[in-house]
Amino acid sequence: MQSKNLYQVYNQSCIEGMREHVADNSIDLIFTDPPYGIKGDELDVHYHRDESKVVPGYVDVPLNEYAKFSLDWIRECERVLRPGGSMYIVSGYTNLHHILNALHATGLEEINHIIAKYSFGVSTKNKFVSSHYHVLFWSKPDRGSKKRTFNSNYKYTDQKDSYHDRLSVQDMPRDYKPGQVKNKNQLSEDFIEKFVMYSSNRGDTVLDCFGGGLTTGRTALRWGRKFVGFELNTHAYDAFVPTLAEVEELPDPVPSTPDAVELAKRQKLRDGWKRDRLLKKANKSTTQPAVDQIQ
Repeated sequence: MQSKNLYQVYNQSCIEGMREHVADNSIDLIFTDPPYGIKGDELDVHYHRDESKVVPGYVDVPLNEYAKFSLDWIRECERVLRPGGSMYIVSGYTNLHHILNALHATGLEEINHIIAKYSFGVSTKNKFVSSHYHVLFWSKPDRGSKKRTFNSNYKYTDQKDSYHDRLSVQDMPRDYKPGQVKNKNQLSEDFIEKFVMYSSNRGDTVLDCFGGGLTTGRTALRWGRKFVGFELNTHAYDAFVPTLAEVEELPDPVPSTPDAVELAKRQKLRDGWKRDRLLKKANKSTTQPAVDQIQ
């Protein structure tokens, strides 16, 4: 069971809520999936979805307000992030430009633009089939000892495995929960876990501006982080805030290590690459004409 002093969720707009409840430079990591400004409350009809287990009241943002809305909440995120704090924003492509424009209007820095592969199951005849989300990874600049957290080897001890786990094209698993109450467009906690673990440490504070089904909150608490969230939809707030108290905190995972044979094979290759680089460097220095000869 989670202690309530480890999390706080507010049933209000994140823009006003952050101004009221979140201090400057107090958040280590933001992971959030904002509304996309595409009439998301009507998409069940378009996609022929059965939403009998989805909580009602999803709140989208009118397209004519989306640019200002994006700038307002992202500026608040900039304020509350600590120096070196990280932010991940999940977005579709339709209004991605508004979010990017807002980000570029701040002092935040781009780290990665990640593509999350996801099949929507909707076929098209006259264009390519949409099958991805965008995950924008930005950070507040470092200041003094306040540096950006990135735990390259939280999952794997060897760089080869870590390399493949950190490619900028990621798979986004579906959040199958048959028979369970869920929020519209709810992300998988397995997907969120990766970003929480890479970009924060135990004891850090994680913020989700658009809490929805509170998947970010449960993931953060499960791995020993604190959580602050906002959710405007009262139905979602009432349904999912109680689930935070039920989260079981887990110990840090033990990074996987290749077996001795595989590790020796990799080390042999790396030693060979190192020798090749040194040899090329030595050959280059011996064939480089002296400066006085050129003059």
